[in-house]
Amino acid sequence: MKRVRNILRYIIIIILDIFVMIVFHSYINFILLVGLILFPIYSIIGVRKAAEGLSLKVEAPVEAMCRGEEFDVRFTVHNDSWFPLVNVNLNLEFSNAFYGKTGGHVLNIPVRAGKETKVTYPIVMEYCGRFLVEVNEISLVDILGMQERRIPVHELAECLVFPNGAERNNEAGRIYLRGVSEAVESKEKGYDFSDISGIREYIPGDKLQNIHWKLSVKKDDLMVKERVSVSAMQLNVLVDLSNNEEMSAEGVLELADSITKGFVVQNLPFTVYYYSTNTGGLNNCYIGNEIERKQWLEMVLYDRCYMGEALTEDLFIRQNPGAGSYLYIGVVEGGNEDVIYGDRKAGALLKTQG
Repeated sequence: MKRVRNILRYIIIIILDIFVMIVFHSYINFILLVGLILFPIYSIIGVRKAAEGLSLKVEAPVEAMCRGEEFDVRFTVHNDSWFPLVNVNLNLEFSNAFYGKTGGHVLNIPVRAGKETKVTYPIVMEYCGRFLVEVNEISLVDILGMQERRIPVHELAECLVFPNGAERNNEAGRIYLRGVSEAVESKEKGYDFSDISGIREYIPGDKLQNIHWKLSVKKDDLMVKERVSVSAMQLNVLVDLSNNEEMSAEGVLELADSITKGFVVQNLPFTVYYYSTNTGGLNNCYIGNEIERKQWLEMVLYDRCYMGEALTEDLFIRQNPGAGSYLYIGVVEGGNEDVIYGDRKAGALLKTQG
């Protein structure tokens, strides 16, 4: 419809020029008439020739960005022909693969003849995740807007956008020590000797349940089972990636980023668990340094959050019935002074099985 209007307007301009030329016998209007007739031919042929050798390249930052941090997506259009293009439309589709959100945009740019034209498009992500920009089609419109040529392409670029959790080193350190201590106590109460590191002679003050009675009878001396020390233990961290209309998963990721970052800074090892929609099961990852923590975040962002009932905690308890205490990071309802709260009702709470 728009092209029809442009053609009708152009015809009206030609008719008016012819009328002025006839009435005033104007040589200038005759030259203008020739130009008005030849220019559309040049414009249409130029679009067709340019469409034959047009190519596109899309680039995004290789390194991961942080939520709220501006980064550039670069579009490079190469025009092999000697016809410049004023109206080149790149039909863009933006998406966040982690949340499954998509949106479209049309980027209009001029393209020089016989050269590369580079355009940078600034992006600021409101939510963390895996950012994707895809161009499936380039639309070329001649200068007069009379003809449109569509070129199918498939160019894709992506960039990971990490959460930007606030520093919570002190809170993370306190909750870690509490969690490990509770884990050791729960094992001792259940007489679980799977964490024995050795046998030694009895020292006054040792607990009676740690005495190795069979060995003591053989040696005619009290022998004690030596347990792994608290410093050798590690904490299990459960990150619940279930989402809702309030985007609770964003708050959970921000809080998980803060707490796990605090663990790594203080050299506190831990194992993180989360439900993966890609594998349909519980994934776990041991983390002892910042590199491993960043790798875990990448694994999470290449996965997807899910709507509905939280699955991580139930699966963990089912698969690890004797794990004792663990740190749950997810949506925590109600006021609890033992919870480390984040945004969007996210909270970190120590829990003990049974």
